[in-house]
Amino acid sequence: MTMITLQAIHLGPFMLPWTLTILMVAILVSVIIGKLTYRYFELETSQWPTFKDSIWTGIWLGVLCARIGFVLLNLEVYLDHPIEIIKIQDKGFNLYLGVITAFLWIIWKNRLLKKSFILLLLTIFSLLSVSAHYTYRQIQLQYQQFPDVQLLNLQQQPIKLTKYLGKPTVINLWASWCPPCRREMPVLSAAQKKYPNVKLIFINQNEDAVTVQNYLQRHSLQLDEVLLDTNGSTAQKMGMFGLPSTLFFDAQGKLIDTHMGEITHAALHQKIQNLVSD
Repeated sequence: MTMITLQAIHLGPFMLPWTLTILMVAILVSVIIGKLTYRYFELETSQWPTFKDSIWTGIWLGVLCARIGFVLLNLEVYLDHPIEIIKIQDKGFNLYLGVITAFLWIIWKNRLLKKSFILLLLTIFSLLSVSAHYTYRQIQLQYQQFPDVQLLNLQQQPIKLTKYLGKPTVINLWASWCPPCRREMPVLSAAQKKYPNVKLIFINQNEDAVTVQNYLQRHSLQLDEVLLDTNGSTAQKMGMFGLPSTLFFDAQGKLIDTHMGEITHAALHQKIQNLVSD
């Protein structure tokens, strides 16, 4: 089933984040324009395949360097959990390093081609990427405020979520039947002690108190703040329609970042560092 949300395009079990989709579309459009115009710039027919191959090689090099850069920036955390280095589903990539690496590779591999041709395609890619990301960011603005919803705690008492305003807050949307939610729960549980100046709130989606309590007891999870969202109102307010989803708010209730899917120690560390230093 295909579903489009604020965070991604969902194709059955697969998810394409909008940031990745924008980059892919910008690259595709640039390649198509290059294909249509390379004769105008008097490139030889044999040069076009070489140029095209350099783009795809540049993409892979960019992805690799972006991952390596992220790992190095968070090396201390990864050394404590080395298996997470290969968990690229945590979306731990340094975008700037990846783009710069890809650009430099493409320019170097095609240094003998006309500079105007290379400049045209890199300009088109940059304009498409920047304008699309700006538009996406403007759409996100309507979801940036702290969700004003009333939920229940495990004792069935009503709790206004806005009571947590005043300090950096991480909200995790989860369910006990969700495998990636279960895998990341120890990561988030440990973060409660590691980041005492950040409030972590675990909002269960559409399950009853007994189910949630039994799950927490069975897995020996000590979570400070567990709330029940029986109608999925938080997800609707924030435009998050996949589990698990984690949202990062500053002390004033502004949405700083989001993460859809299982989160690792390093990815969580980086996002919390960005949150408290914002």
